[in-house]
Amino acid sequence: MSDYSFSNFRDFFEYNLKKNNRDSYGAKIFTLNDFSKKLGYRSPSLLSMIATGKRLPSTEILEVLFDEWKIDSNQREIVRIRLEIEKRIKKNKPTLGLVEKLSKIDKKSKYQTINLDAFNSIKDWHNLVLQMMVGTSSFIEDYTQLSYILRRKASPSQIRKGIESLLKIGMLKRNPKTGELEKNENEDSRETTHDIPSEAIREHHRGMINRALDAIDEQDVADRHLNSLTLKFNQDSKAEAKAFILNFVKEFNDKFHDNESSDIHQLNVQFFGHTQRSEKIIHDKEADQ
Repeated sequence: MSDYSFSNFRDFFEYNLKKNNRDSYGAKIFTLNDFSKKLGYRSPSLLSMIATGKRLPSTEILEVLFDEWKIDSNQREIVRIRLEIEKRIKKNKPTLGLVEKLSKIDKKSKYQTINLDAFNSIKDWHNLVLQMMVGTSSFIEDYTQLSYILRRKASPSQIRKGIESLLKIGMLKRNPKTGELEKNENEDSRETTHDIPSEAIREHHRGMINRALDAIDEQDVADRHLNSLTLKFNQDSKAEAKAFILNFVKEFNDKFHDNESSDIHQLNVQFFGHTQRSEKIIHDKEADQ
């Protein structure tokens, strides 16, 4: 599994901690206290805060973990940049330059994570669809026609504003000679940012889920695939499960993305709980008293 699949350092830490803490029979080898002492720290409190997401590691701790887990040089650089992005997001600082640097390092993947600053400008679901449509053989900058192609789920006015936003943040540009719209990047596939508490991202996800709901009634079963799975799930496996899902989405994109196609499809993956942990129920009850 590629380390860049993780959306935050906590998940990266938890996955590698569990991965390296099992013997050939699947039994745990050490505790967090044992691991802390092995790394040269007297108390496990520092690693415990990192494991729970309450603290991000220093450069010194990060390099110690890299050596302990034998992370290769390319993945180290990817994790360093992702960690710095996470730190800047917490401080509400711009991250676009780091995201661009990350995409240059990860040359094998056509997959890109959209910077949060840019995402706030294009939160409406149809903006990313429009960005992907530009450059296809059937694309014409006719807002009424584009509204029709998008099944009238976005009005001509919304489409016009969406294109203006894409131009403003540089995801689209105009050909200086012809004035026609062009993509400003080679990468076509876009992943929406995840695991960041942003209302813009929530709004985007709501829009895409609503399109899936529309598809149930409006599209033939031969043109869509919707299924669900209800399972008993161990909460301790959440980080590993989420990383597995992210890796699947990237592999799906690499296999089925077709630059020559004019048809735009959406793959949504939702993973959420139906129940809550008993300790949270007790905490909520105590808070209400």
